[in-house]
Amino acid sequence: MSGQHAAPGASPLRPARQTTGSGVIGFVGPVLAVLTIALGVALLWDALAVAGVLPGDGWIVPALDALDGQARTGWALAAGIVAAVVGLWLIVISLRRRRRKSLWLRQAVGVAIRPRDVARLARVAADDVDGVLEAKATGGRRNVNVDVRTTGDPHTGERVREVVMTRLAPLAKPPKVFVKAHGAPPATEAPL
Repeated sequence: MSGQHAAPGASPLRPARQTTGSGVIGFVGPVLAVLTIALGVALLWDALAVAGVLPGDGWIVPALDALDGQARTGWALAAGIVAAVVGLWLIVISLRRRRRKSLWLRQAVGVAIRPRDVARLARVAADDVDGVLEAKATGGRRNVNVDVRTTGDPHTGERVREVVMTRLAPLAKPPKVFVKAHGAPPATEAPL
């Protein structure tokens, strides 16, 4: 039997990993990249100045000469502490766990949907309920909020909640469903 063919009943593929977002490092990474580029430009400028290719003494040597012999001051200590805290904060942020961007289906191995698709499913399910005139849904991985305009039946909100929960039941961890039902405004007759 060739290695390409799986045994009957066996899953031919490993489940996919759950997709995750970039987390906060998506913001911190470009900031650190810009700072690294700026430091590289300053060092290159100084190297070219010391080699005599560019006029002047560069930027780093004059800055260090200006600081040489300075007395200890409160601002220097404060700046050092702030720099250390910001550096530690950036390290913690970059190592923090990333947010998951999808919700797994219970029965289908390796199949997941995005949170905005969960909100779409909830809106479509709410639209199918008798007595709903208009439905809007927002949500994410943990909660789905459904806002419906109804014909005025007081039980429509509970029916919408049940239908949406049923529609989201195939998810491995279905989000909580919250429904706000608003009765339709009374119809006004247009003057002739």
